[in-house]
Formats: sequence, structure tokens, C-alpha cells
Amino acid sequence: MKKLLVFLVLFLITGHLFPQKTLVVEKIGTSRRYFYHTGDYLKLRVSSQDTLLKGKLWSIHDSVISVAELRPFDVRLAEIHSVYKQFAFPKKFGRIVGIGSLAIFTIIAFDHLINNEQVFTPDMFIISGSFLGASLISISLQQKRCRTDGRWKVKILDAQLN
Repeated sequence: MKKLLVFLVLFLITGHLFPQKTLVVEKIGTSRRYFYHTGDYLKLRVSSQDTLLKGKLWSIHDSVISVAELRPFDVRLAEIHSVYKQFAFPKKFGRIVGIGSLAIFTIIAFDHLINNEQVFTPDMFIISGSFLGASLISISLQQKRCRTDGRWKVKILDAQLN
């Protein structure tokens, strides 16, 4: 019982000594919020150097974050021009449908070759082209740009474990 009590006290003390910081991108006036923790993938545009930074969120401080590409870059919150929120499902769906479009194209072409028919027919381009179009639309919807000069705001939350 003593060991459990000592472990519980140490756990609570360390929770208050090392709070977890969270980067929040929120739209003012709505309930739309995106949370980023240390180690999450982040893509943002920095206005002072007009650069696009892609990488993992290395560290979060009071008014500075570090984004690690090859080496960590420090970025002040005031310099962030826009944050790109990445959505995983449209990206995966677009890749799968694109590969499916190529597979359908080759299967139809192989079928036409086996049956001694004309290889390139309109139905072949209509079917595989529609899948390719769906793939391109899905890939274009994989990220959302949140411009911080408009209604979007970037904040750092300091969450205490209680």
C-alpha cells in the first residue's frame, strides 16, 4: 500500500512539473479547432521569410514553436501566415482510386488484346478516366488552408494534469 501511495504522489507531482503544451489553430466565432502536439506532422507558411515549412512539430514554447525538417526551425507565432490542416482519408482514398484507375485501364487493355479487339476504345477511357478524375479531386481536398490573417487564430495551450 505504501508503494502504491508513493507512486501515486510521484505521478501527480511530475504531472504538475511537466505540463503538456498544445498548439491550437481555431476559427474565431465557431467551434472548429485543430490541435497539434509535439511529434505531429505540421505544414505551415511563415510570412517573414515567405517559406513553406513541412515537418514534425519538434517543440512548443510560450510564443515559439520548432518545426523539424532536416533541422529544427524556430518560428514565432506572430510570423505564422497560414497553417495547412492535413486530412488522411482523402489522401489515402485518392491514392487507392488512382491505382485502381491504372489497374482498370490495364485490365481492359489486356482483355481487348486477348479477344483480338481494338485496344483503345471509348469505354476504356470513360471508365478509367472517371476514376482518375475522382482520384485527382480527392487528392486536391487532402488539405485545408487556415489563414491566420483572417478569422483563424494560432494559440498555445498549457494543459495541467489534475
